[in-house]
Amino acid sequence: MTHRMEKLAEIFQEAAEAERQARLRYEEAAGLCDDPVLKDMLLSMAQDEARHEQEVIARFRQLSQQLGGLN
Repeated sequence: MTHRMEKLAEIFQEAAEAERQARLRYEEAAGLCDDPVLKDMLLSMAQDEARHEQEVIARFRQLSQQLGGLN
């Protein structure tokens, strides 16, 4: 794998991890909330981050297949 491809793979991995960390923070914040409206909003945001993480992973896999494997 070329340096450019390694860097691209690293960027995708970092992006997926950032989405995961954001999800965990929103879930943590929701656990601290007594206000049901705020709690629901935070849980919704956590769900959005989970979807984003899965989208980044799916796009990485797609790109990896197109370029002959970045793993």
